[in-house]
Amino acid sequence: MELILNILCALIPLIYLVIFVAKENRRKGKKHYIYGLVVAAVLFLILFVIRLIALTFISNESTPDNTTTTTTSTTTTVEPTKESTTTKKSNYERLTTPAGGETLGTTPKGYEVKKIDGLYYVDGYLIANKTYSLPKSYNPGKLKAEVETAANKMFADAQKEVNNNMWAQSGFRSYSTQESIYNRYVSRDGQKEADTYSARPGYSEHQSGLAFDVCATGKSCIDNGFDNTKEAKWLSENAYKYGFILRYPKGSDKVAQTGYMYESWHFRYVGEDLAEKLYNNGDWITMEEYFGLTSSYDEKPIGE
Repeated sequence: MELILNILCALIPLIYLVIFVAKENRRKGKKHYIYGLVVAAVLFLILFVIRLIALTFISNESTPDNTTTTTTSTTTTVEPTKESTTTKKSNYERLTTPAGGETLGTTPKGYEVKKIDGLYYVDGYLIANKTYSLPKSYNPGKLKAEVETAANKMFADAQKEVNNNMWAQSGFRSYSTQESIYNRYVSRDGQKEADTYSARPGYSEHQSGLAFDVCATGKSCIDNGFDNTKEAKWLSENAYKYGFILRYPKGSDKVAQTGYMYESWHFRYVGEDLAEKLYNNGDWITMEEYFGLTSSYDEKPIGE
């Protein structure tokens, strides 16, 4: 779609200019080529603005056929800062793990599972997948401050190294927003297909305020056109340094573990310690595999 819009943006003013010049050449007397150039330039600017509006609308409201996408309806934009500072170890526990709660048991890999105010924590990390849901009332309202700070650093460094602007196009989404998005996908593709790329309401990581989808200037936004870009490669190789993990990695085994198709653009904050472990020298490990968790709507949380 972006290619078509680019072609139209250039082609229509050019066609106008050719027709104008042809008419001028048939006239007698003084020719007014400057007028034609001015009109063509104005036409180009108008079409360019329309192109920007159209691309923004497409990225926010549509999803590609047979691609992995969580959604882009609600946008939380994290603007990159001009300068990045030295990365410090993130205190993830201070961010999301309150005291108290009920201990439900341990995973097959020996990690403690707790339920605190309706939220599930495994070894102190908030879990949101197809087995472990979030309460309907849980609503941080936006990406958490620590997540935005880490994202700002990451995007600023990426801008320097990859020479392109990246941002969080889809961050926090409330239960009701996710419900609307999911129902739309079910109406379009059927529930079985929708479940491969979109979370049911109450099961989306976006509701946690810890995850977002990444877009880059001039690149496909939140679809598999982003997969092989230099930006996607940079994120896959460097996001862990800032405390983020590629939440839904590539590979049939990893898809089976997370319950979602590969998403090169979806990143989740876990702090640098765990992120480095899950990065696994480039062969990403899922949270499900690492902690010994299931992610299936047919499974119940440990201890329930």
